[in-house]
Amino acid sequence: MSTLPRVVLLPIIVSVSLAFLLAPLTGCTATKRRVYGRTVAVANIESVMPPVLPAHIPPSKVAPLFGVIIENASGNVEVITDPSIKVPEVRAKVHGNDEREHRKAGTVPAWIAASIEKYEDINTLQVLAADPSDEKRSVDIRVVVPATAFVTVNNAHGTVELMNVSGALQVNNGVATGKGGRVIIRTDKPIKDGAIIRVRGGDVTLAFGTGSAGPIDAKARSVNIRTPAHAARGVVSDRENYTGELGTLGKPLVLRVPDGTLTLFVE
Repeated sequence: MSTLPRVVLLPIIVSVSLAFLLAPLTGCTATKRRVYGRTVAVANIESVMPPVLPAHIPPSKVAPLFGVIIENASGNVEVITDPSIKVPEVRAKVHGNDEREHRKAGTVPAWIAASIEKYEDINTLQVLAADPSDEKRSVDIRVVVPATAFVTVNNAHGTVELMNVSGALQVNNGVATGKGGRVIIRTDKPIKDGAIIRVRGGDVTLAFGTGSAGPIDAKARSVNIRTPAHAARGVVSDRENYTGELGTLGKPLVLRVPDGTLTLFVE
């Protein structure tokens, strides 16, 4: 998939009620996954298939890490980690006209593509969806990987949801069009590798695990940031802005939500 960019952005996160945020974050990996859409074939998937081991050698219990880069012109995007699987899974649902041959074969149009590529020695799942026709159909994308080294999502319109991810996160939703939508990130993992989240036309809700760290630079129509007592230092804040240092040795958390509410909860 040579058409995909080689630039890693960082990811992030959508709006939910405060009750949802304050719910226990442990057990996120047990989230029940509903089945929808159709399977998207992943090129080069054989390169990350686990080797067949002799019967006397137990399989590794360590979930393999994958980078994730998603470029979606329009539609909802969901990224979930599930350590019970060994290779990435991609499903897509096209809204609008559905060609007869795809319905019959249970496939997706060729303009929805996925592949495994190496990015800085990290096996990276790249997904691209952009309808070239005048209809400009939207696509809902669901990606499931064992664990994430980083996640980057560029989306024009729709909800972006990341569940139990880790590593560097970057989400751009509706930055160019202003029509984005909600972003939700909920994980019990510590976020220390940085996050860049830029969203138009929607709220952002982030729930990060214990040990998350980094300087916070947040701007939104309304900012609500909750961290453990004494975890944040040098805080300067008002209704629309927040700066402060969370923990130690973390990379920056840059959060921009000019049209909506930003809520960040750190366990």
